[in-house]
Amino acid sequence: MRKKRFGSRMLAACLAVSTLLIQTAPMANAATEPKKQELETPKTEEQVAEFSDLGTSYARNAVNRLASLHLINGQGDGRFNPQNTISRQDIAVLLTKVVGLAPNHLREASFEDVPMDSPYAPYVYGLSEMGVMNGRNAQTLGASDPLTRQDLAVMLARLIKAGGVKKATGQSAVSYSDEQEMADYAKDAINDVTNQRWMQGAGGKFNPAGTVTRAEAAVIAERILDARYQQAEQANFTVSDSTLSVLAGTSERLKVTGVAGDKLPFTPIFAFDRPELGTILSDGTFVAGPTPGKGNVTVTVGYKTITVPVEIKDAGKPPAATDETSPATSDSVVSSNSKAETSTSAAKASETKDDKAEVNKTAATDTKATETKDDPATVGDAKESTEPEEANEPAEQDELINVAPGSFTAVNTFGPPDTYFREVEKQYPGPVGGLVTPSQDWTGYNRQFGRKVTVALSEEKPLERVTLTFKQQKTSGITMPEYMDVEVSRDGKAWSYAGKALHDVSAAETKVVERTLAVTLPDVETRYVRVSFPVKVFAFARQLEVWAKSSSQWEGGPVLLPPPSPTQLMEDKKAGNRVENMLLAYSGAYGDRGTWSKEDFLPMVGYRTADGYMRDQMFDTVLFLPYQNMPVTKDGWKGYMNDLFGSGKQLDALNQAMREYNRLRGTLYTTPTQEKVVLALPYPAANQTDFGKLAEDKPTLSFNPAGIGEEQAYLNRKQALEWYFQELQKRWNKEGYAYLKLEGIYWFHELIEDSAPKERELIRDMASMVHDEALRFYWIPYFGAPGVAEWKSMYFDYAFLQPNYYSDKPVGLDRIEGVLDVVSKYGMGVEIEGDERMYRDPKFYQIYYNQLVAAHKLGMDKNNVHAYYYGSKTLIEAANSKDSVMRGIYDDTYKWMRGRFDRDEYYEANEMP
Repeated sequence: MRKKRFGSRMLAACLAVSTLLIQTAPMANAATEPKKQELETPKTEEQVAEFSDLGTSYARNAVNRLASLHLINGQGDGRFNPQNTISRQDIAVLLTKVVGLAPNHLREASFEDVPMDSPYAPYVYGLSEMGVMNGRNAQTLGASDPLTRQDLAVMLARLIKAGGVKKATGQSAVSYSDEQEMADYAKDAINDVTNQRWMQGAGGKFNPAGTVTRAEAAVIAERILDARYQQAEQANFTVSDSTLSVLAGTSERLKVTGVAGDKLPFTPIFAFDRPELGTILSDGTFVAGPTPGKGNVTVTVGYKTITVPVEIKDAGKPPAATDETSPATSDSVVSSNSKAETSTSAAKASETKDDKAEVNKTAATDTKATETKDDPATVGDAKESTEPEEANEPAEQDELINVAPGSFTAVNTFGPPDTYFREVEKQYPGPVGGLVTPSQDWTGYNRQFGRKVTVALSEEKPLERVTLTFKQQKTSGITMPEYMDVEVSRDGKAWSYAGKALHDVSAAETKVVERTLAVTLPDVETRYVRVSFPVKVFAFARQLEVWAKSSSQWEGGPVLLPPPSPTQLMEDKKAGNRVENMLLAYSGAYGDRGTWSKEDFLPMVGYRTADGYMRDQMFDTVLFLPYQNMPVTKDGWKGYMNDLFGSGKQLDALNQAMREYNRLRGTLYTTPTQEKVVLALPYPAANQTDFGKLAEDKPTLSFNPAGIGEEQAYLNRKQALEWYFQELQKRWNKEGYAYLKLEGIYWFHELIEDSAPKERELIRDMASMVHDEALRFYWIPYFGAPGVAEWKSMYFDYAFLQPNYYSDKPVGLDRIEGVLDVVSKYGMGVEIEGDERMYRDPKFYQIYYNQLVAAHKLGMDKNNVHAYYYGSKTLIEAANSKDSVMRGIYDDTYKWMRGRFDRDEYYEANEMP
C-alpha cells in the first residue's frame, strides 16, 4: 500500500484541534503536522483514561462520558482542570460536536481573531452560519475571552431553535434574585435554558456575568447531547411522495418535512439501492437514468428511516400516477443537465447472472446441517476469473472522484472476532488492496454478526456518495445484508451517523442478485468513513467507493448529523452474548392475561426493589409464544402475529419497557441494554386438513398424510412454516425495535411427534432455515418426552427440560432430582415452573421453592441457561405485592438468578415461612 505525506494547512489545523479540544492554554502549536502514523491509522477503538484531578467532582461522569466519545479532551498530564474557565472559541468546538454540526470548508474569515487557518475556524463559523454564535462586533469574536454564563445562555437558547429542540412543557417565568444584573439581550434566553434544565442557578441566583468553568461546560454539553440522542431516536418526519414514478432521463424531488410543520432536527440523508438506474442527490432530487426499472430510496432523519419505492418508466410511456396525497410542486423537477450525476458504479442490472461473478453453483449446499455452510468447500470459488483492474489513479465520474482506492482500510466484527470464522474468510480474501480496490473480485465475510469497514482518506474531502456492492446467492449461504449504515468522522475518533441504505431483495430469493447500496451525503467534509452491515452466514461485497468533489457545493444550510446510536454500539459489543434467564410470555388470547403492557414487563426486565429502585437486569430474554388454543390455520397464525406486533402491547410494550429500564438505570444514552427476544414457530399439527391458502391461485394446505401421502403432507407443513417465518421476519424488520434484539426461534411442540409426517426432517429443515438467518433454535420438551436425548441431533442450539414437578399430582422430590440428572447428562438447561397457586396454596409454594433449592444444591443456579414458566403473568403480582411472603418470591427468584440464593434445605409438607 502506498503511503503518503499530507502537508495541507487546513488538514493539519483540523487534526490539531482534535488533540487540543477545549483547551484554554495558548494554541501556538495548533497547526503543527501530526505524526505520519497518526495520519494513517483510523482510531476506532481508542481507550480514554480517567482524569486524575476530577476526584468527586459533580462533573466527573459527564467529563468521562464526553471524553469516551472523543467530544472533549483534557489539558495534558492526565488533567482536565475542571475549574479553569472556558473560552468562547473553545465552547464553539464543544457545542459543534455535541449538536452534530458538520463543519465545512471556509470561503472567508469574518472575524479578525479567528483567521482561516485557525483550528477553531470551522467550528466558530459553522455555529455563526447556524445563527448560534455572534461576534463581539462585526470584526471580532472575542475568541479567547472567557465565556460568561449569560452569553452561554443566549447561545443555548438559539441552539434550541436552530436544532429543532422541543421546548420543555409547562414553561413559566423564572425568578432569580440577581435579575437586575442580567443584560437585556440575555433575559429571555436565561428563562428558556432554565426551563429546559440545560442551565440552573444556585442559591436563587443565576450569576449572569460569572464565567463558565470547564466542569460546567461539560455538564451542560452532556445535557445537550442527551437531548440530541432523544431527537434522533424520536425523529418524526414525512416525505412528499409515498412512491415515486419518474420518466427515464428526467428528475423529480422528494421533499422531507417535519410532522405538523416542526423543524427537522437533523439533515435528511438519502440513499438508493440501484445506482445503475439513477441517482438520488443530496437535496432529495432523484435523477433517473435512461434505463427503466425499479428501486428504493431510503430517507433517514436521525435514526428513523422511510423507504420510498421508485419506478423509472420508459420515456415513451406515461408515468404511473403518484400518490394523490402528494401535491405537485413547481420546483419538484430539476433539470438533469444541471445535476445529472447519475452513478456509473460497477453494479449492473441485478437480475443479470454474470457467470464470472457467481459463486460456483456446483458447490455442495447441504441445507440440513447448517455448519456445512461454514466450510469453504461448500461455498465454492468466490473469486472472479478476470484479473482485477489497476487502481493507480482515481476513477473520475463527471465532477466526482472516487477517493477510496489506495486508502488505509480497517475491518472489525460486531462483537469479538471468532478465530474459526476468520480462517474461513481467508478463502475469499478479495482483491489485493482491500475492499476499496476497483475490482470484480468478491470479498467474503463469514458470520460474526456483522462488519464495520473504516476507510481513512488521504485528506479531508467534501463527500458526495458512499457505495458498496453486495451479492445474494442463497443456495450457497450468501445473503444480502438487510442494510448498510454509513458514519463519518473528521478525526477517526468522534463519529456522526450519516444514514442508512435499504433494499427490497427478499431473504427467500434464490436467484443470484447483486445490489449496489449508495448513500448520498450533503458534501460533508470529512476524512474518515465507516460502513457497517450485518452478516448472517456469508456476505459477499466488492468495490467500496467514496465519491468526493474538489470543493463543496452544498447550499442547503448547516448540516446536522446525530451521533451513532447507542443501541447499535451496544449491540455490536454484546453481539455474542448468550441467553441466561428467559421468561416465557404467552399472548394472543385470554384478554388481559394474554396482553402484556409496558408496566407488566418493567419489573420483569429489571429487578425493582421494594422501594421502587431499578437495581439490575432480571430476565435478559423474553420468549413470546401463543397459547395452546391457537387455531392451526393461516388465519389463526396470522391473527397471533398481528397481536404480537400490535401497538402498545406485546413486543411494542417490551420495547417501551426496555427504554424506561434504561432511563431509570441512567443508561439510555450511554450504554443501553437491549432485551433479547425469542419468537415461536407455531406447530403444524398433522391432523389439520384445511390450513388455508398461501396464495389465491393455490389450494388450501393439508398437513394430514391421509389422502395426500406422507411426502406431500411434510412438504405442506414445511411450506406453511417457511411462509410464517418469512412474514415474521418482515414484521420484525419493519418495526425496528431499538431496545430489542431478535435472538432466536422456538419450536412450539414439547415432544418429537413420531406419528407426524417426517417430523425429524421437518425440525432439521427449520433449524437450517433459522440458522441461515444467524438466529438460534430453541426447544423446551417435557420430562420423559420422546426425543429429549436427541435434541442436539435435531440441530437445536438450546433445549430446556420441563420438570413437570410443579403439579397437583403426587410427584415426589426425586422427580426434580431426576430432572437435574437428565439435564446434566444431556447438557440441557432447566425450566423453572410456577403459577398463581404458589401465592395461596402452601403445597405449591413449597414445590416452587424446592426447585430452586434442588438446583442450588447442585450448583445449577450459576453459569447455566434457564427458562421460566409462570402460567401467564404470575410473577408480576409478586413484584408488586406489599405482602412480605409474596414479595419474597420475586426477591428470592432474583437472588437465585444471580447465584445468591442461600437456602439448602427442602421445604417439608405444610411448612411456610
